[in-house]
Amino acid sequence: MVVSDTVPWINVLRLHRDMLLSVVAISLAFGLLDHYAGIVLPFTPAPFQIVGVAIAILLAFRNNAAYDRWWEGRKIWGGIVNASRAFARQALTQVDTTPEVHRTLVLRHVAWVEALRAQLRDQPALDAARSYLSPEDQVYLAEQRNVASALVFLQGRQLGDLLRTGALSEERMMTIDRTLVELHALQGMCERIRNTPLPTAYRFFTRQFVRGYCLMLPIGLVENHGLFTAVIVVAVSLVFLIAETIGRLLEEPFSTGIYGLPLQSIARNIEIDLRQRLGDRELPPAIAPERRGALDILL
Repeated sequence: MVVSDTVPWINVLRLHRDMLLSVVAISLAFGLLDHYAGIVLPFTPAPFQIVGVAIAILLAFRNNAAYDRWWEGRKIWGGIVNASRAFARQALTQVDTTPEVHRTLVLRHVAWVEALRAQLRDQPALDAARSYLSPEDQVYLAEQRNVASALVFLQGRQLGDLLRTGALSEERMMTIDRTLVELHALQGMCERIRNTPLPTAYRFFTRQFVRGYCLMLPIGLVENHGLFTAVIVVAVSLVFLIAETIGRLLEEPFSTGIYGLPLQSIARNIEIDLRQRLGDRELPPAIAPERRGALDILL
């Protein structure tokens, strides 16, 4: 994820260059016909005002839906942070076992976080989690389609073994199991967002309506504004195009783009917290969001 105080306008204009050039060309063409040839088109601004309001409402609904997806994804990962800290505390304070087993439980959970992050971004989950796992776990996970889900299963299986050996009481086992259920639920929420994009018709027609409106707008304004139509149409079109772009940028919260959620940074913070609970001294550095004064690209 990249944070910035500003987005350079030159990049905004470059992103929508083709559409803006098209509306300028259409505006100048009709303006010249009206000014020099006296050809008057039988259109008034009224229909375009009505259509513009309708498209603005459609854009508002679409962008609200996109932002809701983005913000829900962030809330879910906030829940993952809290549940991860709770699991580490429970594993280290409620399970009466050796330090090696404590380390296995905690690092396996770090592996789950990394595997989930990778799966949401269509990256190899086992490769992301491998450095935190034992060779036996790696062999088991190599045959699993959903690595993150399989890791939660491994946690439950080992805790069940500890229950049978007396290292864990039934009451404490129930407490830790509730945390595992919560982690599984949070994973399912992430998968729901990842596997259920906004409906294609919702995205497709919104974009086509915006583009069509921008291209047709000069026809309704040229009679009243003549050669100045190009200036007005560019300003109006830019507002609609930027609003449509914002929705496209936010609708995939787990993408690797600069507007995607900082999953790698969140996962690294979880790893640091949990390894500190283990008493590790050599910790990986935190990953801060990249800060730029000017973004190279918008998409």
